[in-house]
Amino acid sequence: MSDLILITGRDPVALARAAEKVNGGPIPWVALEDENALRASVWFASGALPEKPLDLPSLRWIQSAWAGVDRWLTRPEWRDGVVLTRTVADFPERIAEYVFGQLLAATLDVPRARRQQAEESWSRWIPGSLHGKGMLIAGYGAIGSRVAGVARSMGMMVSGIRRGPVTPEERTQGIESAEALPRLLPHADVVVNLLPATPETESFWSAERFALLPEGGIFVNASRGPCVDDAALLAALERRRPALAILDVFREEPLPSGHPYWKNPSVWITPHVAGLGDSETEGSAFGENWKRQREGKPLLHVVGRDRGY
Repeated sequence: MSDLILITGRDPVALARAAEKVNGGPIPWVALEDENALRASVWFASGALPEKPLDLPSLRWIQSAWAGVDRWLTRPEWRDGVVLTRTVADFPERIAEYVFGQLLAATLDVPRARRQQAEESWSRWIPGSLHGKGMLIAGYGAIGSRVAGVARSMGMMVSGIRRGPVTPEERTQGIESAEALPRLLPHADVVVNLLPATPETESFWSAERFALLPEGGIFVNASRGPCVDDAALLAALERRRPALAILDVFREEPLPSGHPYWKNPSVWITPHVAGLGDSETEGSAFGENWKRQREGKPLLHVVGRDRGY
């Protein structure tokens, strides 16, 4: 029996078109409402997952259109014998652009410029600079590597931690294992959290770790909300360790009305947009993996169940 690929998402037609362009030909798609959906052996999942788990007895591979896979950890579709792959695509570039767009806006004081423009006020100030500042990247994978590259190009001093093995080349670039974190934090003017959401990273950013930051720094969370102890961060902001938190992700999304973050002047909020992909990039990523599967090549970005990423 030939494969059928279930496709779900906000724009299946555009996703399918992009995938087939990379594949070089048609792909045997099936829609969720199709009576043959139960026969699908592959599920290309984009957008929000169905609230009710799907009954797919023939399923053997899921391609998730997200870089993070924490939502899959409790889904019964990802059972033993089913491979889960995640999407990287252009997320490193997108997230790096987000991180530095926000950092530059804060460092150059863009909000002040906009306020003065509205007031027709000509009052000069000396903008800050990222050059010479220390950046710590927590979660040094493909995305972290891209963020680090941009930071170095701007004259920043980069350090980072990762869970997996650290290569000799990475060590020369300031990358170490997580055990080095207490030694690195006091030198981190900017912290960028790119850790996945796993049991090990629950409330990873705690009061103890925030207390090690230098006064006046910036904390950026562009990965997952559960990595941060919210109460600890709010308390740390009062002590200016960090002085500013740029948050794109939260424990509960949308962020509830009345949450202390909303009106805190030391918090900048964006609605989980840092790593959003479009149909072209998500579809192309699936098309590449589908092509590799047909050619007998290893799939890209296979998720380890024990690691959670």
